[in-house]
Amino acid sequence: MTNEDEKPRGNTLTVNQVAALCGRSTQWVHQLVKDGFVQKQGKNQYTLVSVVRGVIAYYEDLQSKSSKTVAASRATEARTREIELRIAERRRELIAVEDARAVVLEFGAIVKSEFGALPARYTREMTERRKLEQEVNGSFERISAAARRSEAALADPERDLSAKSEA
Repeated sequence: MTNEDEKPRGNTLTVNQVAALCGRSTQWVHQLVKDGFVQKQGKNQYTLVSVVRGVIAYYEDLQSKSSKTVAASRATEARTREIELRIAERRRELIAVEDARAVVLEFGAIVKSEFGALPARYTREMTERRKLEQEVNGSFERISAAARRSEAALADPERDLSAKSEA
């Protein structure tokens, strides 16, 4: 019994015919044979089935290598970006969101303490003091609302922080 793959199938083509059929050079065909994609049937003879299967296998192999190259390139880009971020952090060009929040909260507490005591420092007359306290408290409410919007913006990576905030 002979193996089915060893039997000649269909038309037999010469190297020039294979090259013309594929729109490539004869050197390209010889390289496909050398790389094992196309099987020779005899001296300068190739079956059409072998050529078709070989060309398909060749392009599938190219596509597979290309996909691996793209994935490797993405991984390299991600590592490069991670290194850039670490360098920026060391240079203090980049700070953690938690650190930024802590600084803002500390500054906010100082501002609230200073301005909260302003009405008492400004006047001893209770009517005037209450009016001033209401103004100061109104300012704090507006500042607090703006801070909540900024907090939401920090939590949403899709939001553009450089865009002008809504008033």
